[in-house]
Amino acid sequence: MDEVNKVLQGIARGTGIGFTGTIISMFFSFLSVAVIARFFSRAEYGVFNLALTILSVAVVTAKMLGEIAFTKVL
Repeated sequence: MDEVNKVLQGIARGTGIGFTGTIISMFFSFLSVAVIARFFSRAEYGVFNLALTILSVAVVTAKMLGEIAFTKVL
C-alpha cells in the first residue's frame, strides 16, 4: 500500500507542476497580448490577430495530420 501512495503522490505532484506551468503560460500570453494591443493601432492589431489565428489553425492542422500519418505507419 505504501508503494501505491508514493506513485499517487508522484502523479499528483506532476499534475500540479503541469497545471502551474499552464496557468503561468496563460498569464504571460494574456500579458503579451495586452502590451501588443497597447502599442499597435487598431489596424495593426487586427493584422496581428489574423496572422496569429492563421498560425494557430496551421499548427492544429499539422499536428492532426502528423498523428494520422504516424498511425498509418504503425
